[in-house]
Amino acid sequence: MAKYYNHLSRKERYQIFVLLQAGKNKKEIAQLLNRHPSTIIREIKRNSKPNQTYQAHEAVTLARKRRKNSGNGKPIESSVWRQVEKYLMLYYSPEQIAARVKKISVQSIYNYLYQNKARYEQFKPYLRRKGKAYRHCKAPNIKEGDRRYKRSIKQRPSYVESRKTQGHWEGDTIISRKDKQALVTLVERKTGLVLIGRLNQRTASETRDMIIKLLTPFKKMVKSITFDNGTEFNYHHAIEHYLNTTVYFAEPYKSWQRGSNENTNGLIRQFIPKSAAISLVDDKQIKKIQYLLNTRPRKRHKFKSPADFYSKELRRIALHGVI
Repeated sequence: MAKYYNHLSRKERYQIFVLLQAGKNKKEIAQLLNRHPSTIIREIKRNSKPNQTYQAHEAVTLARKRRKNSGNGKPIESSVWRQVEKYLMLYYSPEQIAARVKKISVQSIYNYLYQNKARYEQFKPYLRRKGKAYRHCKAPNIKEGDRRYKRSIKQRPSYVESRKTQGHWEGDTIISRKDKQALVTLVERKTGLVLIGRLNQRTASETRDMIIKLLTPFKKMVKSITFDNGTEFNYHHAIEHYLNTTVYFAEPYKSWQRGSNENTNGLIRQFIPKSAAISLVDDKQIKKIQYLLNTRPRKRHKFKSPADFYSKELRRIALHGVI
């Protein structure tokens, strides 16, 4: 038999108050009111002010206010859903869409996607995680000698971690299972601006040259770069010399020390999964990925995009690549 639920009435809330004052526990109150115990527990928890006992008149006021703001029964116009679909196809997350559209909640967007299988399959390629769980791996033992001649992230000034100063970058490479080509990615920590370049071979010399090419237009705003420990960054001294900057290296197998870069690489994988051959992704597509990421609104910037933080000339380079 189907179960039906109706909201607690004003009378029931006053009964809960009286029974609590009489020393009844939540289970006893539920039995007397013919309600499930979880309903009574939830009511007392949601409609009691912090550090205060349950008061019937306050509970009624809070419940009315919550119901008024819930938006139940207000249909969302088709024009709003068209906007949602447009932003989904630009690879915006539901949270970013809700910040832009204003007339819809994050949960409503998820419901819109998941309640219709055909619709979900249509927009699944534009979703980031696609329901995949994070994997945790154990760090193997490494020899200290493997880190010779590299300046440790422990020597990096502590204020860099706060992201309050512009000009501190993180760098890494993205590889493919299919071929030897790779991508070098650079992310500015404060703004989240990303630069992407192709590597025909993931060698130290080619990586050095591409990093210098990508960052030269931003040279005055390159105060430091923090790299992974890959051998492709072995020519870091040349990068320091050409860009007049300081290079640091994260500790091995501690990817969270370059969180901005790791997160950005995850976003790029949305467009170029590990199973895809990078050689089949043309330069126009790489520039489009960079454009989409740099124009995407960010929650930590009150939904401004990374490109909004740069001058007209640097914004052009950030959106359309180095010419």
